[in-house]
Amino acid sequence: MRIALLACTSLAALACKSSPPPAAPPGGGGNTVDERQVCAADTDCAVVELGCCDHCNGGKVAGVHKDFAADVHQSYAGDCSNTACTLMACMEQPSAVCQAGTCAVKTGDRVDATPLPAK
Repeated sequence: MRIALLACTSLAALACKSSPPPAAPPGGGGNTVDERQVCAADTDCAVVELGCCDHCNGGKVAGVHKDFAADVHQSYAGDCSNTACTLMACMEQPSAVCQAGTCAVKTGDRVDATPLPAK
Protein backbone atom coordinates (compact mmCIF):
# COMPACT_ATOMS: atom_id res chain seq x y z
CA MET A 1 0.00 0.00 0.00
CA ARG A 2 2.83 2.39 0.88
CA ILE A 3 4.52 1.78 -2.50
CA ALA A 4 1.26 2.47 -4.35
CA LEU A 5 0.77 5.74 -2.43
CA LEU A 6 4.35 6.77 -3.21
CA ALA A 7 3.84 5.98 -6.89
CA CYS A 8 0.61 8.01 -7.01
CA THR A 9 2.32 10.95 -5.33
CA SER A 10 5.16 10.82 -7.86
CA LEU A 11 2.71 10.67 -10.77
CA ALA A 12 0.76 13.62 -9.39
CA ALA A 13 3.96 15.64 -9.11
CA LEU A 14 4.83 14.86 -12.73
CA ALA A 15 1.34 15.78 -13.91
CA CYS A 16 1.55 19.17 -12.18
CA LYS A 17 5.02 20.01 -13.44
CA SER A 18 5.04 23.25 -15.41
CA SER A 19 7.50 24.46 -18.00
CA PRO A 20 10.70 26.00 -16.62
CA PRO A 21 10.93 29.77 -16.29
CA PRO A 22 13.11 31.72 -18.74
CA ALA A 23 16.81 31.57 -18.02
CA ALA A 24 18.59 34.31 -16.13
CA PRO A 25 20.63 36.68 -18.29
CA PRO A 26 24.41 36.38 -18.39
CA GLY A 27 26.09 38.14 -15.48
CA GLY A 28 23.51 37.04 -12.89
CA GLY A 29 21.68 40.36 -12.75
CA GLY A 30 18.70 38.64 -11.12
CA ASN A 31 16.30 39.61 -13.92
CA THR A 32 14.82 36.98 -16.15
CA VAL A 33 15.08 37.10 -19.92
CA ASP A 34 11.84 37.99 -21.71
CA GLU A 35 10.52 34.70 -23.09
CA ARG A 36 10.12 36.41 -26.48
CA GLN A 37 13.93 36.71 -26.68
CA VAL A 38 14.95 33.17 -25.62
CA CYS A 39 16.82 31.16 -28.28
CA ALA A 40 19.03 28.16 -28.88
CA ALA A 41 20.48 29.10 -32.29
CA ASP A 42 20.87 32.13 -34.58
CA THR A 43 18.08 30.75 -36.80
CA ASP A 44 15.61 31.14 -33.89
CA CYS A 45 16.01 34.93 -33.95
CA ALA A 46 14.76 37.85 -36.03
CA VAL A 47 15.53 41.58 -36.07
CA VAL A 48 12.39 43.53 -35.13
CA GLU A 49 11.79 47.26 -35.52
CA LEU A 50 10.48 48.79 -32.27
CA GLY A 51 8.45 51.80 -33.22
CA CYS A 52 7.30 53.81 -36.19
CA CYS A 53 10.70 54.74 -37.62
CA ASP A 54 13.10 52.13 -38.91
CA HIS A 55 16.48 51.72 -37.25
CA CYS A 56 18.21 53.73 -39.98
CA ASN A 57 15.94 56.71 -39.42
CA GLY A 58 15.68 57.25 -35.69
CA GLY A 59 14.08 53.99 -34.59
CA LYS A 60 15.39 51.05 -32.62
CA VAL A 61 15.63 47.32 -33.25
CA ALA A 62 15.76 44.30 -30.97
CA GLY A 63 16.55 40.64 -31.33
CA VAL A 64 13.40 38.58 -30.81
CA HIS A 65 12.52 34.91 -31.26
CA LYS A 66 11.07 34.59 -34.76
CA ASP A 67 7.82 33.11 -33.42
CA PHE A 68 7.11 36.39 -31.57
CA ALA A 69 8.45 38.84 -34.18
CA ALA A 70 5.13 40.00 -35.66
CA ASP A 71 3.48 40.40 -32.24
CA VAL A 72 6.43 42.34 -30.82
CA HIS A 73 6.57 44.67 -33.83
CA GLN A 74 2.84 45.35 -33.64
CA SER A 75 2.86 45.93 -29.87
CA TYR A 76 5.66 48.55 -30.07
CA ALA A 77 4.58 50.35 -33.26
CA GLY A 78 1.53 52.15 -31.87
CA ASP A 79 -0.09 55.03 -33.75
CA CYS A 80 2.42 56.42 -36.25
CA SER A 81 0.19 59.04 -37.85
CA ASN A 82 1.97 62.01 -36.18
CA THR A 83 5.50 60.59 -36.19
CA ALA A 84 8.34 62.25 -38.10
CA CYS A 85 11.38 60.09 -38.75
CA THR A 86 14.87 61.34 -39.53
CA LEU A 87 16.25 60.90 -43.03
CA MET A 88 19.55 59.15 -42.37
CA ALA A 89 21.00 56.02 -43.87
CA CYS A 90 22.51 52.78 -42.65
CA MET A 91 25.97 51.67 -43.57
CA GLU A 92 25.33 48.11 -42.37
CA GLN A 93 22.13 46.16 -41.92
CA PRO A 94 21.69 44.35 -38.59
CA SER A 95 21.39 40.59 -38.38
CA ALA A 96 19.84 38.45 -35.67
CA VAL A 97 22.08 36.25 -33.53
CA CYS A 98 21.60 34.04 -30.50
CA GLN A 99 24.05 35.04 -27.77
CA ALA A 100 24.09 33.07 -24.49
CA GLY A 101 20.47 31.97 -24.99
CA THR A 102 19.14 35.45 -25.82
CA CYS A 103 18.27 36.86 -29.24
CA ALA A 104 20.46 39.86 -30.04
CA VAL A 105 21.17 42.22 -32.93
CA LYS A 106 24.58 42.25 -34.60
CA THR A 107 25.69 45.26 -36.62
CA GLY A 108 29.25 45.02 -37.89
CA ASP A 109 31.32 43.85 -34.91
CA ARG A 110 28.84 45.13 -32.31
CA VAL A 111 26.32 42.77 -30.67
CA ASP A 112 23.42 44.28 -28.71
CA ALA A 113 21.34 41.96 -26.51
CA THR A 114 19.32 44.73 -24.91
CA PRO A 115 16.10 43.46 -23.30
CA LEU A 116 12.82 44.61 -24.79
CA PRO A 117 11.88 47.97 -23.27
CA ALA A 118 8.97 48.26 -20.87
CA LYS A 119 5.80 49.55 -22.44
